[in-house]
Amino acid sequence: MIEVRFQRGLYVPEADLWLDPWDAQPWAFVSHAHADHFARHDKALCSTVTAALVRCRYGVAAEKLEPAAFHTVVERNGFRLRLLPAGHIAGSAMLHVTRKADGATMLYTGDFKVRKGRTSEPVVFQQADLLILETTFGLPQFNFPSQMEVESAVLRFVHDTLADGEVPVLLGYSLGKAQEALALLHANEIPAVLHPNVADMTRACLEAGVSCLPEPILLDGPVPPGHAVIAPPNAVRSKLLRAVGNRRVAMLSGWAMVPGATFRYRVDEAIPLSDHADYPGLMECIQRVRPKKILTVHGYTREFAAELRLRGQDAWSASGNDQLELALSPPSARGVMTGSGVQTTASARHVRPICALADFTSLCRLTGETSSRLEKIRHLAAYLKGLESEDDLVLAASWLTGRALPRAADRRAVYAGSATLRRALLKLPGAREERYREISLSQNDAARTTRLFLQELPLKPEPLTLEGLAAFFTELATAPGSLAKIELLSSRLRTLHPAEGETLVKLLTGDLRIGLKEGLVEDAVATAFSAEPAAVRNAHMLTGDLGETARLAKHKRLEQAALRPFVPVKVMLASPMPDAAALVDYVSQGAAATRGIWLEPKYDGIRAQLHKQGNRAALYSRDLRPLDAEFPELLHAALTLPGDFILDGEIIAYAEGKRLTFHDLQTRLGRITVAQSDLFAASSDAGDGHGSSLPPVSFIAFDLLWLNESDLLREPLLKRRTLLDDSGIGQVHPAIVPIQLLRSDADADAVQAAFKQARAEGHEGLIAKDPESTYSPGRRGKAWLKLKTSSTLDCVVVAAEQGHGKRAEVLSDYTFAVRDQVSGQLRVIGKAYSGLTDVEIEELTEYFKRHTLSTERRKHIVEPNLVLEIAFDSIQASKRHDSGLALRFPRIHAIRRDKTPDEIDTLQYARSLVDS
Repeated sequence: MIEVRFQRGLYVPEADLWLDPWDAQPWAFVSHAHADHFARHDKALCSTVTAALVRCRYGVAAEKLEPAAFHTVVERNGFRLRLLPAGHIAGSAMLHVTRKADGATMLYTGDFKVRKGRTSEPVVFQQADLLILETTFGLPQFNFPSQMEVESAVLRFVHDTLADGEVPVLLGYSLGKAQEALALLHANEIPAVLHPNVADMTRACLEAGVSCLPEPILLDGPVPPGHAVIAPPNAVRSKLLRAVGNRRVAMLSGWAMVPGATFRYRVDEAIPLSDHADYPGLMECIQRVRPKKILTVHGYTREFAAELRLRGQDAWSASGNDQLELALSPPSARGVMTGSGVQTTASARHVRPICALADFTSLCRLTGETSSRLEKIRHLAAYLKGLESEDDLVLAASWLTGRALPRAADRRAVYAGSATLRRALLKLPGAREERYREISLSQNDAARTTRLFLQELPLKPEPLTLEGLAAFFTELATAPGSLAKIELLSSRLRTLHPAEGETLVKLLTGDLRIGLKEGLVEDAVATAFSAEPAAVRNAHMLTGDLGETARLAKHKRLEQAALRPFVPVKVMLASPMPDAAALVDYVSQGAAATRGIWLEPKYDGIRAQLHKQGNRAALYSRDLRPLDAEFPELLHAALTLPGDFILDGEIIAYAEGKRLTFHDLQTRLGRITVAQSDLFAASSDAGDGHGSSLPPVSFIAFDLLWLNESDLLREPLLKRRTLLDDSGIGQVHPAIVPIQLLRSDADADAVQAAFKQARAEGHEGLIAKDPESTYSPGRRGKAWLKLKTSSTLDCVVVAAEQGHGKRAEVLSDYTFAVRDQVSGQLRVIGKAYSGLTDVEIEELTEYFKRHTLSTERRKHIVEPNLVLEIAFDSIQASKRHDSGLALRFPRIHAIRRDKTPDEIDTLQYARSLVDS
């Protein structure tokens, strides 16, 4: 075979020939004019069209280039070199090499595609002993639709957009896909205006002899009616494109085949128009070249090579790391040496250093590829049950929920900025910033970018245990500053297989993205250790740690789980009642009828738990998020109180002697979670202002859950309240006081009078409690009932739509829903666009774009995971929405970041408020 070495590019030492090297070399072959394949060599062999494009794009002097026509033979150092069309973009070439001494041959594809393009020369293959194959889309899932289907999708998008009176914007690389899109539109008599970068490359293509393109029309102002816009992807948020109002955007990329592409690219549609070979195209190339040996470069190099080895081919990644990994694999996975190389068994399909992290990564891949919930549970249970180390069980169970560090730890401390990740990757040997930028733009996903980037670098994979990774997370969290984080992250990534590097980044971002939720992992723990799912859920709720819960389940000790300080539990919820008569009627039918009704005012504040033990105190929201940074004064107050305790209560605010509302407290709740590309951020805005401008707050305690080593959840409310009063907690510091308690006979008039009095005092309404009720975390039973004014509903947003006028560039109109208690389905009840500040709307716009499921013209169908409190004048029966109801004059009262979609109001409750 002709010898080829991987040294920051490919080098053929006998011919002294470099193939698309990353750095400038004395003499090199340049396959095409994309930036990731070009460097300023002393002399570059390329096609005549590529030479013209390189001169135009990079200003390279003509004497630096050695252009050659396709199929023309160039002789050098005892080798015959022949350029063959690659079909990638205009002028792209493959290089066929023949050693004159013995006739040994090699074909270097560069980037190529098998399907015929409109602006590129059709690909030509030639038999070779050694095939160096580009594998950007080297997985079976990348099977692109036919050329006719893809072009039809582009034309349909453009026609539909123009018919709706909007401007179609097509995003594609300025050299390559942009010209393909332009040629397609021109052939169908659709005029287009071009971003300046696209226009420049189009002129260069025309000068180089690409005849199917029209003269470029520059985008430099309003888009003429009936015209499309073609621009590079990185210009989508440029000032020039932002000025194009009423636009609809489509991304042209082979990565459109990946689920959620429109969400990742933040576009209205993603169309799989690609200038690379898909998986069938790669297989066709191999069939036509008939090589004895294959080296893979770019993209899924290891995966595709491993697949070929399963088929009996002698195939390896050109970087050589998969051969190193094969040597580190156990004998059973190494396969046997055949005449054509190594043939692996099925167990070695993804060969890498055998280690616990590799197994965990393989589990994540397998689970992510499985759509069936039962199959996911089966895979997880088998893995968890098979872990011999108890410490590994604890870590793996916790990580499967996407949490790198235990909940008790400062989870934000482990994050490093997106810039930190980029700098860590670029510190690796062989890293090129332009290649990183290209991958990052195509993926818009930190973890995926990490994997693809690492696949192209000369790494030194080492086995890593789960305990070793946990130690790394702790070290990263305690690193003194960003430079130390960069160094730590870079050093660790170099020792990981690219797939494990992707897993590490996913854990750092807090989302494995394999379709897992805590409930599913709880079921897997129950299955693995033959436990009741309800018992696992209860233990997890009390421990706050799924890893610890798994440990208890393994040893059949789930009943030992108990409430303890600094492990928050979900709050007990009250069921809404439409009026005092309905509340009393319900109470009169139960055991509480003989005990009377226990009434408390319903505060309009932030539900929270206050924990104190020894010289430490902590505050948690209803969604179990730490609130220490937002309300430090309450922690100081708690430390002055006697004993150790866990209190359930409400944080309220005052200003100038007046009780404020939840809306006024929002300034302390922090901002909505940042985008996935920023999930490495070192800090949030929470608690960024505790100066005198913020109102003073108090904690109103209405329940005692734990006191001096005693768990009180199963004690009746009457006893819990007695212990709260006797503890002296409310007699030391004015910022922490027990709630005012009212008792009432089961009389509707008395309850209504108490309700009016509570409203007059500025409360939302009343809470009625059964004094014999135990505390049921996370449940909305009928032991607690709430009666509040019918002017607000807690709803979940299901759609967000672009506004108009000055709000045309943001998602400012929100469609919201309540939950049908019978079917569990969400039912739309209205739409609102007023009540928020411009800053809040911009923040929600970014949030909803990240959580978009699909788009319908200007509307984004979003994940139902953000709760809004909606104020209204009245509710009426209506056929406008599938709830059968409509709100009169709805407006957004507050963003309820402290509530989950499980806590929204029900359709049945909304119906009870309908005006008669």
